[in-house]
Amino acid sequence: MNIIDGMGIEEIVCVYMEYGDDFHECIEQAAREKGIHSGVILSGIGTFDRARIHHITHAAFPAEDEFVTLEGPVELCSVDGIIADYQPHMHTTMAVRGTELFSGHLEPGCRVLYLAEVVIAKLAGRRLEREEHPEHGTPRLRADNP
Repeated sequence: MNIIDGMGIEEIVCVYMEYGDDFHECIEQAAREKGIHSGVILSGIGTFDRARIHHITHAAFPAEDEFVTLEGPVELCSVDGIIADYQPHMHTTMAVRGTELFSGHLEPGCRVLYLAEVVIAKLAGRRLEREEHPEHGTPRLRADNP
């Protein structure tokens, strides 16, 4: 375990997206434009006409992912995550036509249908980054020295 402390919320940023916007690209762009090197995605809702996620397929190393493309209408029920080095790592729950639920890592290629709204907390005090775990090869969160 690694505990990263010494951080605080500097600012809250709300992002609104419209028809045709790529959800993942908009979060990356907002992070860069607003200087959100390190942040927490607190809340996100919206609708997609096409969505892409991936999820793990087994519980061994190395990890294997399955990528899924969902055709709409898709309700974005929730999204949360961490922004490190301006790159979002987002997890989501979505409902397709109100009957099938999907969850996993949100991928680029999620196209906004009617709207999407996200609230991001910009963090201050330390800078988050991801590095490859030396044994498992999976990304792990780390921070610079305080």
